[in-house]
Amino acid sequence: MGKAGSRAIILLSLGCFLILSSPAEARTIEVWPGGPIPTIQKALTTAEDGDVIRVHPGKYDGRLVINKSIRLLGLEMPIIDGEGLGDVITIEADEVTVKGFEIIFSGKILEETNAGIKIKSNNNLVEDNRFINNLFGVYLERASENVIRRNLIKGRPVVRDLGKVTLDENTAASSYDIKFAGDGGDGIHLFDSPENLMESNIITDTRDGIYFDYSYHNRVINNQIFNVRYGIHYMYSWYNNFEGNILLDNVAGAAPMFSKYIVFRNNVLAGSRGHRAYGILFAHCDHSLAEGNIVFDNTRGFFLDHSMHNTIRNNLIAMNDIGLDLISSSTDNVFIDNNFIDNMQQIALIAFTVGRGNEFHASGRGNYWSDYRGFDLDQDGVGDIPHFTGDVFTYLMGKAPGVRLFLNSPAAKALEFSEKTFPVISIPKAEDPYPLINPAAVRIPEFLQINKQATNKTLALYSLAMLLAGIILYWRGLSLDKKVGSFRNLLKRGECSVK
Repeated sequence: MGKAGSRAIILLSLGCFLILSSPAEARTIEVWPGGPIPTIQKALTTAEDGDVIRVHPGKYDGRLVINKSIRLLGLEMPIIDGEGLGDVITIEADEVTVKGFEIIFSGKILEETNAGIKIKSNNNLVEDNRFINNLFGVYLERASENVIRRNLIKGRPVVRDLGKVTLDENTAASSYDIKFAGDGGDGIHLFDSPENLMESNIITDTRDGIYFDYSYHNRVINNQIFNVRYGIHYMYSWYNNFEGNILLDNVAGAAPMFSKYIVFRNNVLAGSRGHRAYGILFAHCDHSLAEGNIVFDNTRGFFLDHSMHNTIRNNLIAMNDIGLDLISSSTDNVFIDNNFIDNMQQIALIAFTVGRGNEFHASGRGNYWSDYRGFDLDQDGVGDIPHFTGDVFTYLMGKAPGVRLFLNSPAAKALEFSEKTFPVISIPKAEDPYPLINPAAVRIPEFLQINKQATNKTLALYSLAMLLAGIILYWRGLSLDKKVGSFRNLLKRGECSVK
C-alpha cells in the first residue's frame, strides 16, 4: 500500500475516533406531576453529565443526592420538601446548578448539620432560590469555588414566649420551633471551604447569617442580613473579604474571631442593641482592615478585644452608645480619618491604659470628633490642640453602666467641668494629636441615594446623607430617632438595596 493509502486510513481512523469519543448532546428532561417523569429523583436517575432538568410548578420530595454535573432549574418556584428529615438536597458532583426552587423543611439535628442544600463539591452555582424553615440554609463542607447568589434564606421562626404564640392563615403550626440560646443553624455555613462567593443574598431569622469555620479566601458581597445573632462570623478563617453588605438589627453586625487578614469595606452595620451588642466585634482578630463602613445606632460601634495590628480608617461611627470600646489587651492598632459623630460616649477605656501602640493618627492626620472644642488658626484643616477623649463621667459609665441615666445632667456637666479645671484624678484618655476640623470624606453608598418621588422618605434619607457628609452639625435640632427609624424601615422594605 502506498503512502497516500496509508494517510487515508490514518485520517479515517482518526475521524472515527473523534466521532465515537465526542460527548453526547446534552438533553433537557422535563419534570411535572403526572407527567412521564413525575419526580425529580427519577430525572436524576436517568440524567447524564451535562443534562438540564426543568422542573415545573408543584411540590416534590426532597432528600435528593445530585452526583452528576447537571443543571436543575425550577419554573415558577416549585417546592422541594425535606419533610423534616436530613438534607433536602446534597450536591456531590462538581459543576452543578440549582436555580429557582423553594427548598423547605430540612431535618433538625445539629450534629448532622441538616441543611436545605449541602454542598460537598466544587464549582457549583446555587442562585435565585428560597430557603424556608431549614436548620441550615446552605452548608458547604470542604467545598471550594462555589457561588451562592440571590437567595432568600429564612430560618425557623423564633418563639421566645410560649404564651404568645400566634399563627396567621398562611403559617402552619408545624413550622414553628421553640428556640433557646444556641439552637438553630446558620443561613450559610462554610467548613474548611475556600474561595467561595456569597453575593446578594437576603438572610434572616437564623443563628448566624454567614459563618466561616477554617475557611480562607472567601468573598461576601452585597448581602442583607437581619435579625440574627452575628451577621457575618469568622472563626479561624484568614484572608476573607466582605463588602457592600447591610447588617441590621443583629446582636453583632460582624464578628471576626481568632482570624487574620479580614477586609471589611463599605458595609452598613446598624441597630445592634442589647447588653452585649456590637456593630463590629474584633476578638483575637489581627492584621485586618475596616474601611469606609457606616456604623450607627449600635450599643457599641467597634469593639476590640485581644486584637492587634488592625487598621480602622475612613469609617462613619455615629449615634452609637459607645463609638469605640477599646480593651487594653488590643495593641498596635491605627485609627485614622474616622468620623466620630454624636456617640453618647466616643471611646470607652475601662482599664487604666489605652493599650500599647494604639494610635489615633498617621502622617499628620487624625480623626474627626463632633465634640472637639479646639481651633485651627493656621487653616490647615487640623486642630491646633490635641483632642482627648475620656473624662470622669464617661469613665464611670464604663465601670457602672447605670450611671448612664445621668448623662447630660447638670451633675454630669459639673463633674466634667471640675475634672478639666482640677485634673487630680488619673483616668485613661485617648489622645488624637491631629484632630480634623471638618469630617473626613466618606463615600455615601449608592443604596442611600435619594428617591425623589417619595417625599417623606426623601427627607429622612436626605438628613442621613447630610449626616454622612459631615453636615450633621447644622442639623442637631432634628430627631435622630426619626432618621434612624426611617432609614431602617426603608432597608427592611427593600426600597434601599445594595449595589
